Amino acid sequence: QKCLQVVGPNMPELVGGSADLTPSNLTNYKEVSDFQKDTPIGRYIRFGVREHGMVAVTNGIFAHGGLRPYCATFLVFSGYCMGAIRLSALSKFGIIFVMTHDSIGLGEDGPTHQPVETLSSLRVLPNLNVWRPADMIETAAAYQSALERRETPTVIACSRSGVAALELATREKALKGAYAVIEEASPDLIIVSTGSEVGASMKAAAKLKEDGMKVRVVSMPCQEIFFEQPVSYQRELLPGNVPTLSVEASAVYGWQHLSHDQIGMIEYGRSGSGKDVFAFFGFTPENITSQAAAMVKFYKDAGTVPDLYLRPPSCNVLRQH
Repeated sequence: QKCLQVVGPNMPELVGGSADLTPSNLTNYKEVSDFQKDTPIGRYIRFGVREHGMVAVTNGIFAHGGLRPYCATFLVFSGYCMGAIRLSALSKFGIIFVMTHDSIGLGEDGPTHQPVETLSSLRVLPNLNVWRPADMIETAAAYQSALERRETPTVIACSRSGVAALELATREKALKGAYAVIEEASPDLIIVSTGSEVGASMKAAAKLKEDGMKVRVVSMPCQEIFFEQPVSYQRELLPGNVPTLSVEASAVYGWQHLSHDQIGMIEYGRSGSGKDVFAFFGFTPENITSQAAAMVKFYKDAGTVPDLYLRPPSCNVLRQH
């Protein structure tokens, strides 16, 4: 909402709204008025509970030209409009999709509202950037990236809960798709994470440091943009031959080519407080610390760490530039 508050008044072509979830999506702002029969100059659209129709309408608005549309719902409900989102990507329509309540952390609404496979489903779509920012700075970077890329639609998946500001975060760093939030020149371990789990990963790194382990923590708000970076940057940040653990409260699919082990979801969520559900599935500093230490020991005992970049030249899993 703070990002839209800055952008909206200075971008008169920006129009959009929510699928009956404005109080939760926070996609309106002070100066904007509703688009209605009596107020046709309004730029905020109350789409109602019709996610597919909402995205179809924004596709039409973009295709018409002259306006830049955005729309919003809960992340899990993107399944209702996946066909229309796919059309956005296929048609090179730079629409902004604001998808809040982005993980099992939303809690009491239960598994029906907790996205598990959703981020993976979106990430496999060609020409779609999927952002999962960890703080306000990364969110601002997500909006900047989305607005600058007119031919690529963008999903901005936001947490329901509050997140702490990252000390080393800058828009310039976040616009590379991934960067170190805890730097270590010669790490024994790398933890790569997104969204609300970045904070827990940093706490785990602090505990591991007390035990004598050198840990780099990487925030990766957007995989697609990270893969656009020169391979030299990719390998500098994630060397591939250092034990790497990914942490994301979502399906582990897709993280295997970026990490040696994953803390993620392999089943549906549970109903309970967000804190309790996160603890149940192991998204806590304590469990991250334990699993990370076990992984480092495993590869130490094995005597070698598989290089994640050691693939045939024809392999397009890692897009090298």
